[in-house]
Amino acid sequence: ALFWTTKAKIIIRSHVIFGPNVTIITGDHPTNIPGKYIMEITDDEKPVECDANVIIEDDVWIGSNVTILKGVHIQTGAIIAAGSVVTKDVDAYTIYGGVPAKKIKDRFTPVQLKCHIQLMQEQMRK
Repeated sequence: ALFWTTKAKIIIRSHVIFGPNVTIITGDHPTNIPGKYIMEITDDEKPVECDANVIIEDDVWIGSNVTILKGVHIQTGAIIAAGSVVTKDVDAYTIYGGVPAKKIKDRFTPVQLKCHIQLMQEQMRK
């Protein structure tokens, strides 16, 4: 895996699983500074909006060869399909995939989700 950050944080909660070759990058390069080559711009010169935290909540599965870019929040129980590039937030208990990643489907029916959440809460109390 490659987790790359300079000014932002990567926050990974509990019970998260990763496939091989996952990349998380919390920043990018400014491209609008006149008179400078992109490769010459230092971290100190980067605008604040070039970096943003990546948050991965509980019970998430990130498939192999997934890339997660700055500012993404992957909510509880989500699954990211192998080879995806995640550029936007991911809803709880959904499956996302593709380049860029989009919602494929929900993990559970509404009844199943209610049952799952109740069972997980009971398990956490033990």
